[in-house]
Amino acid sequence: MNPGGDNAGRAHRSSACLAPASQRWLLASARQAVAQALGVAASPPGRAPDDPQLTQPVAVFVSWHEGPRLVGCIGTLQPGRSLREAVVHYAVQAGLHDARTPMPLPDDLPRLSCEISVLSPPEPMDVQGLGPITAALVPGRDGLVLREGERRAVFLPVVWQSLPTREAFVDALCTKAGIDARRHGARVKGERFFAERFSDASVS
Repeated sequence: MNPGGDNAGRAHRSSACLAPASQRWLLASARQAVAQALGVAASPPGRAPDDPQLTQPVAVFVSWHEGPRLVGCIGTLQPGRSLREAVVHYAVQAGLHDARTPMPLPDDLPRLSCEISVLSPPEPMDVQGLGPITAALVPGRDGLVLREGERRAVFLPVVWQSLPTREAFVDALCTKAGIDARRHGARVKGERFFAERFSDASVS
């Protein structure tokens, strides 16, 4: 039996992996965009690879880290901009405008590492309520959107690295969304998605 359900299999198969050359070019484009926003010099990314995926609308998140510390993480679940445009836009938003963290200084840029997550479209899960949603998750693979009324929050699959159990993952996401799990847990709906994740470290 597939623990993720039929929707999970369809979503997982729908994403095509980016070529390493495209990954490197996107990471270089992200760094150049933040450098320009900070007013410092950066190596140009060079000519874009001949890759049609770069011009396709996608959902994407970009995050910046200084060692283990998160500097910023911002993106979208809704495909709008092309991949190349979305990466540049959200690289600057995540690097300089994440309200949760102080904005880095120009001298900080060489110490920052970039990570890009290209997301599959979120698909409604076949179950409802926190218990069934928790049981259906595949740790390490699934990204999750939880909704209850007007409350909503999302965790990327990378969050499993710090919250490795299903229960901890869902409890923390409920807290982020402001969902009262005890009172409203049965009403919660979930959407599952997947991510192709690559970073400065993984493609260097």
